[in-house]
Amino acid sequence: MAFTYVGDLSTDLDKVRFCIQDITEDSGPLPADANFSDAAIAGLITLEGTWQRATAAAFETLAAAWTRHVTFTADGLSLSRSDIADGYTEKAALWRKRWGSASGQIGTLDREDKYTGTTTEYT
Repeated sequence: MAFTYVGDLSTDLDKVRFCIQDITEDSGPLPADANFSDAAIAGLITLEGTWQRATAAAFETLAAAWTRHVTFTADGLSLSRSDIADGYTEKAALWRKRWGSASGQIGTLDREDKYTGTTTEYT
C-alpha cells in the first residue's frame, strides 16, 4: 500500500489527505491508525471528478469504517466510537452541501440526535 504526502498541497492527493488529516504514515484516520492508500484516494478523485467531492467521499468512507466499532465502558471510562462516525458523517454532509456529488446533484442526509431524538436534515 503506497502512502505519499508531500505537504505542499500541489496535488489533488495532497489536498484530500490534508483535508481529512491523513498526513502521517501509520497514523491515519481509519480504525487501527490505518491510512488511505494512494490508489484509494486516486480512485475517489476519479469517481467523484474533483478533489473536493473526493474529500466528501473520504469522509463518508471514514464514517462507514467507524460505524462498525461499538461504544464500550471499562473501569468507569467510556469511549464512544460512534461519536467518531457521527463527526465524519457531519463533515461529509458539509462537504457535499458545498461541493455536491459526482452527478452534480446535492443529496440530503438525516442525522438523529441520540439525546433529544430530533432529526436534522442536511442538504
